[in-house]
Amino acid sequence: SDYKNSPSEDPTSRTPGGSSLRRSRRARFEPISWWKNERLVYGPQNEEGYLGEAMGDMPIVTHVNKALPTPYKEVKRERKPPAEAAAGGKRGGKKRSGEEAIMRVEDMPQFDDKALRKKYKKTFSEGESGSVWSETFEETTETKIVSRLSNRNFSQLPLSKSRKKGESKKVGQASQAFHVQTDDDDLFPGYIAGNVVLPPKAIKDAEGVGLCSQVFNVGDCQPNSLEFALADPSSQDGEFDEKSAQRYLLSKGDMFQIPPGNVYRIENHSKTEDAKLFWTIIKCTSRAEQEDSESDGE
Repeated sequence: SDYKNSPSEDPTSRTPGGSSLRRSRRARFEPISWWKNERLVYGPQNEEGYLGEAMGDMPIVTHVNKALPTPYKEVKRERKPPAEAAAGGKRGGKKRSGEEAIMRVEDMPQFDDKALRKKYKKTFSEGESGSVWSETFEETTETKIVSRLSNRNFSQLPLSKSRKKGESKKVGQASQAFHVQTDDDDLFPGYIAGNVVLPPKAIKDAEGVGLCSQVFNVGDCQPNSLEFALADPSSQDGEFDEKSAQRYLLSKGDMFQIPPGNVYRIENHSKTEDAKLFWTIIKCTSRAEQEDSESDGE
C-alpha cells in the first residue's frame, strides 16, 4: 500500500505531570498533504463519565491516513551549449528574440488522414454543401456549410481618395465565405462572413457599418502591429476624425467589434508581415431598416 496509518496521539501525554498550565485536550496533527490524498480517519469516541455523555455519538479522529514517501527518480537533462541554445538548437542558426517563431500554415506538412477516412469510411465530404435543419422552412435543406480557402476569390479593397500625404497607398484584399439573408418573417437575422488580408503597411480605409454589427478576429499578424481605430461617437454625423479616434494595437488571437452606427479603420503597421483577419457582419432586421427609412423621411 502507498499509505500508512498514524495513530492519534494521546493529548494528555503533552501535559507534564503536576504542571499548573492549562493545556488543550485537542489532538494535534502535522498538516496533511491533501494533494497526495492524505486524510483524517474518524471513529467513535471513547470518553467516559460526564464528558462521554456530553459528546454522545460525536466522532473523533482515530488516526491519520499518511502517504508513504514518493520515490524520487532523478531526471537527466541534456544541457545544450549556450551557442547552440541561442541558435534555436542548431549551430549557426538564426537567433530568435522573445517568443518562438510561429510556423506558417503553408509550411506545415499535410496531416495523414488515412486512419480517419478508414474509420468513418465515406462520411467525409470533399465539397462545401451539406444537409441542415432549417427553422425558417421547418424542414431539412441542402445548403453551403463549408467555405474552403482554395475556392474563394479575393477582391482588392477600394483606395479612398481621402488618404493624406505620407500615408501608404497600399490596400488589402477581401473574400466572402457566406452570405445568408434575413428570413421573410424577420425572425432570424442574416449575416455575411469572410476574411481580409492586409499586406505590410496596407490600410482598410474608414468605413461605417450602418445598421449592421461587425466582428473581427485577428487570425495572424506581427504582434502589436495591427491598429484598430474607432471614430469618436460624439463627432458630427459619425465621421472618422483621426485626431479624436479611439485607437488599439492588436495581435494574433485578438478580436474587436463595431456596433451599429459606428465608423472604423484598420491599418497594418508591420513592414514585413501580412495581417490576416476574419470578419462577420450581422445584418439588421427589416423592421429596423423600415424604422430607419421612416426617420430619414421625416
